[in-house]
Formats: sequence, C-alpha cells, structure tokens
Amino acid sequence: MCMSMEAVKEMNETMEQIQEWKRIKEEAEANITALNMKAIKFLTENEDECKTTNQKGKEILQYIGNICKATLSEMERETVDKAEVKKLLSAKDYQKVSKVSVYPVLRVS
Repeated sequence: MCMSMEAVKEMNETMEQIQEWKRIKEEAEANITALNMKAIKFLTENEDECKTTNQKGKEILQYIGNICKATLSEMERETVDKAEVKKLLSAKDYQKVSKVSVYPVLRVS
C-alpha cells in the first residue's frame, strides 16, 4: 500500500488534533468535577432549605436557580459476579442471559 506524503501529513495532523482535543476534554472534565463538588457542598450545607420529595416519593435535595436546577439524590446500581453466575448456570443457560456487544474502537496514543 502506497500513501502519498499529503495523506501521511493529513493523518499526522488529525492524530495531533485528536490529542489536543483530548487534553481540552480532560481539563474541562476536571473543571466540571470541581464545580459538581461545589454544588454538592452547597446542597448538603443547606440541607434544611433544599430538602424536598421527588415524583417517586423519595427524599432529595434540590435547588432551583434562574436557568436550571440542581438535584442531589441517591442512586442504586447492582452488579453481578460473572464468574459466580457461570458456576450456577450451564453454558447453554449462560448464553441465554449473556449479551455481548462488539463495536469499533479507535485508540490514538
């Protein structure tokens, strides 16, 4: 396969741009994390004034601002030990409850 110098140059520039946007994204995520912590601190420090009930009847903390609202609530997440499930089920039964997703992944490092 023969690539032109222009195609090689374009690909190198593309990869450099990907790296630069990743750096920008990391910086933005760090700033968002810090601001999220500031909002959580506000809600917890003002718990009595922010306490309310959501549509499901669960107690939450909520602040309604000028352009948006902040809500702090508990969330549940259940995980299953794949190895233990395999021990409990036959291979055929495991395939019935298992779902595998395949998708392309581009890594630029």
